[in-house]
Amino acid sequence: MSGKGAFDEIKARLKDRISGYQSKLAPQQATLLPFKAEIKELRSRNAAYDDIRLILAEENIIVSTSTVYRFCRDVLGEKSGAPKKPRSVKVLPPTASSARSSSTNPSNTQTSIQAALREQRRERLPGLWGRRKRGPRIADSKNL
Repeated sequence: MSGKGAFDEIKARLKDRISGYQSKLAPQQATLLPFKAEIKELRSRNAAYDDIRLILAEENIIVSTSTVYRFCRDVLGEKSGAPKKPRSVKVLPPTASSARSSSTNPSNTQTSIQAALREQRRERLPGLWGRRKRGPRIADSKNL
């Protein structure tokens, strides 16, 4: 029975430590902790992170804009920026000649699609020479 009492005592001490635990902040974020309510008020008024940094700098609290951002994200629990949108694929409208040929023969449809894709790829290639060949870049002896 004494083992169970010791176990309960350890459990109670551990519970006390857990209730008083605070996560450790970076030193710069810890300097902002006393001003948590003020920063939260500024953010509720849609103040930019740089504006908050400037206001704090006037009071001799020198931190970077990214520190203010991290403090708002980590301590105040703000969500990070706007959600990222997936990139859309650019599709070129079909030309009149390809529309006429595709309506007459279904086998031409596939070849016209392939031709349109080939043309799109050519438009994306930089310069006059196209894509650089793989391998080492060796100078042509005729051009030396």
